[in-house]
Amino acid sequence: MADDKIKKLSFVKRVFHSFLEYAASLLGGILVFLCIYWFFHFETWHERFIYIAVSIVVVYIIVKLLPERPEE
Repeated sequence: MADDKIKKLSFVKRVFHSFLEYAASLLGGILVFLCIYWFFHFETWHERFIYIAVSIVVVYIIVKLLPERPEE
C-alpha cells in the first residue's frame, strides 16, 4: 500500500519546472518575432530560408534538451 502513494515534488522543484515551462513558452514567442524579423530584414528568399530554418532548429534543440516535468 505504501508504494501506491504518489510522491509530491518539493516547492523548489515545482517552481523550477514552472520556470522552465514559462521560459520555453517565451522562447517560442520570441522565435515568432525573430522569424518575422528575418523575413523582412533580408531581400532574397535564400537568406530568409537559411536564417529562419537555423533559428527554428536552434530553438528545437534547446527545447529538447530541457528536462520534462516529473509526475506530481
